[in-house]
Amino acid sequence: MPLDQPKEGTKKRRVIQILDSPDGKKKYKNEEGFIPTSRDYPGKALAFDYENKLIEDFLQSRMNSDTYIWKCAEASVSRLDAYILLTGGELSDDVIDAFVIRLCNKIETTDSYDRKIHVTRPWLAQAFLEGNLEMVAKRMKENVSQQKFLECERILIPIVSSGHWHLVELVREETKFYHYSSINSPIYTADAVKFINKFMSFIESNWGLGKLEHHGLVSVAVPQQGPTLDCGIFMIEFINSIVEKRSITISKGDCAKYRARFCAALLYARDSPFL
Repeated sequence: MPLDQPKEGTKKRRVIQILDSPDGKKKYKNEEGFIPTSRDYPGKALAFDYENKLIEDFLQSRMNSDTYIWKCAEASVSRLDAYILLTGGELSDDVIDAFVIRLCNKIETTDSYDRKIHVTRPWLAQAFLEGNLEMVAKRMKENVSQQKFLECERILIPIVSSGHWHLVELVREETKFYHYSSINSPIYTADAVKFINKFMSFIESNWGLGKLEHHGLVSVAVPQQGPTLDCGIFMIEFINSIVEKRSITISKGDCAKYRARFCAALLYARDSPFL
């Protein structure tokens, strides 16, 4: 299917943030199908020239949820989701999924990445937290096979709960889970614990590995997002930092740059999704 063909049954109605002036004044609009009246956006001064050109061309089109700018066999990102990513809104599941799919492809095909690190797609934790046993079995088969579990040293699991993106990392050699959240809250810690308990219980019950050693949970001190909608951006950078084996250094001031650059990466890869 060509990229700009509508997707059946996906049209949504939601409140979105529209940039309507070069100085960043914002208004809200309860519809879609608009063409932005401004070609400005928060990360413009921080992106490369070729990225800005891709984004400026993109901003001349209608922002719909039923047409998309990036797709592969398993996922797609709509024009509206890309616009919300660019302008500071809450990242959709589809945007996070696109990031994970692209990163996993790099890990599998690029020698500079450690293939003993595995990142699951965002639907896995969601199935566990919702308690859908049929979907749990399906998502585990798709995301974490028994062979993958035994071969990998680290498994990174994105979680969205209570409207917040955060991350759990299983380090098998240490028999520990590490929790990364850009908002420190006992609510998100409790959600992480709930997921871990269900995840480990599934493995014990279904894989014939016997009683697994207790895995503790360690909350990692990471940069905080403040009063923004940047939890998805922070989580993406937590994952990138772990996979690339570097320190986590993201700050609130970095998010506009990351948003613009990730949006441009999806636009650049629209015809070849793993570029």
